[in-house]
Amino acid sequence: MGLEESYGDILAQAGDILGRLRATAASAEAEPAEAERLAVRLYVRAPALVNVVLNYKICVEHGLPLHPTVYYELAEARRYRVEHPITELESANRLFRASIELARAVCRLDENWERVFSSFRALLPQELLRFVYTSGPDRYTWRASEPAKLSSLAAKLAASYAPDLILAAAHGSIMPGLLLAEYLKIPLYFIRFSMFKRMDEAPIVSLGDEVWLSTWREGKALLYDEDVAKGTTLELFSERLSPLFAQTRTACSIRHAGSHYKPDFAAKVWWD
Repeated sequence: MGLEESYGDILAQAGDILGRLRATAASAEAEPAEAERLAVRLYVRAPALVNVVLNYKICVEHGLPLHPTVYYELAEARRYRVEHPITELESANRLFRASIELARAVCRLDENWERVFSSFRALLPQELLRFVYTSGPDRYTWRASEPAKLSSLAAKLAASYAPDLILAAAHGSIMPGLLLAEYLKIPLYFIRFSMFKRMDEAPIVSLGDEVWLSTWREGKALLYDEDVAKGTTLELFSERLSPLFAQTRTACSIRHAGSHYKPDFAAKVWWD
């Protein structure tokens, strides 16, 4: 499921597909095959709605250049030291939270989708429309994003933990995190921590992240990563973020049976 498209094109396509899917659902003459085709097109684009804005937010927070096709690594901040205005920092954080709500509205085929899209576009800097989203095939991330697995995981969580918030490790967890939050009907937030694709040494947590997450300081957070192969990412994610909450549990969609780290919840454990 590789994809490379501009953010502007993805937004336009997501709106168009969503409108067509809602019209298809309301039509007695709709072809199931056409609805499935549209749903898959929307499904593979939904993560981009958050992904691009998350990287924009990190560039603004850490003094990195804004480039439409290059995602700079955090280690390069010392080299560039770009000074972004405080107003842009505030706007980037607001836009990031709005991108999560937009993607959730897309996932649930929200009846008010036109208003949600309009509100988001009003916040969006025009330069971001040119930014290019690139996603390579990753069978484990997409296996972890299967709705049946996430529905099963949500049922386990609702029965024995009932979290107040999902805090997920991006980028791989974006699509499954969106679905899991919709199944549980609770708030969702992403912290970038990509050890193997982006070489992050630790979760990238800003002061703005901590301030926003402080709303749940006395609550129960679920720390989520979609795929636990060895478990290093989720283990370090938990060590850094657990102190921000009164209670935390960890979860994943799929866990390799030989992983050294065992989350509290997993939808499926296998040897593949």
